[in-house]
Amino acid sequence: MKYLPLILMVVCPPLWAKDILWMNNGDRLTGTIEEIGEESVRIALPYSGTVTVKREAIKRWRLEKQDKPKATAKGGITLFKDEQDERNAWLWSGSGDLNVKLKHNDKQTNNVNFKGNTEVANLDWRYTLSGEYTYETSDSITDSHDYKLNPTLDYFFDQHWFLRNSLNAEYDMLADNYLKLDYGSGPGYRFWNDKQRRLELIAQGGVQRAYFRSDSWAGGAWFDSRIISYPFGSLSWDYRQPLLFWQQRLELFSKGSYLKYLAQSSPYITLHQDVTGSIGLRYYFNDHLRLSWSSEMEWQNGALHYPGVDAEISESEWRHLLSLGASF
Repeated sequence: MKYLPLILMVVCPPLWAKDILWMNNGDRLTGTIEEIGEESVRIALPYSGTVTVKREAIKRWRLEKQDKPKATAKGGITLFKDEQDERNAWLWSGSGDLNVKLKHNDKQTNNVNFKGNTEVANLDWRYTLSGEYTYETSDSITDSHDYKLNPTLDYFFDQHWFLRNSLNAEYDMLADNYLKLDYGSGPGYRFWNDKQRRLELIAQGGVQRAYFRSDSWAGGAWFDSRIISYPFGSLSWDYRQPLLFWQQRLELFSKGSYLKYLAQSSPYITLHQDVTGSIGLRYYFNDHLRLSWSSEMEWQNGALHYPGVDAEISESEWRHLLSLGASF
């Protein structure tokens, strides 16, 4: 009978411990995590005793018995899961928000704005596709009609650092500058890695291409082509944080980017910088349905230098939206 404990450990090790450490080199340690510190994690293994592992060598961990805080929304749908290695699990999540504004005062104004986002990710890869549709009329005259599409692909080197490749596409049905494409690539850093909170900073370099209509373009005197390219550097952020009251049903969020133009395509028109951003609050009625308030800004400045004309160019727009949305 003295060998019974050893036999049980060999035959049924999952009964002894189920905490798991996944290492950056692909190894996996199964045992009981005793302490998680700022620089190291101590885990007791069933056959070799307690070992201490540096945090920088760990990709992620899972605690079998941990008090999980209530999420503001469900984490998504698992598309594929390997029971032997959870790094092969792909998680699909998404959300959408609809804003409709009808005003009848001195002008009859109708505005429709829809935003959608979907994300498929595992521990190493993340693919995100977001889009926006805006349609605005004033006294039965269309003021704005445009689409935005933003696919991104991220590869994670560890739990913090990743490489992002992205495309920002904006198509305007009314403006002379009907299409704008931003191609960017660069490193990103993720401060938090859980389903509730997110804080990421991304630095990218790339090129912006603006396309003008041939039948109404009046910039031939300033540019050599209807397709204009601008190299740029940018810094963007993505932040969300549940608030610690009302059973964590409130969520603070902010997202945006700062773009600096590095070279010019015309000696007459100089573009300096662009800033786009949003900040707001979401209230979750349940795990799926939510009400959102957001304040959004778009700002661009530059300068015009032409014989007899020397002026600063500045365009800005503020929007305040109250939207009903859903997520999964």
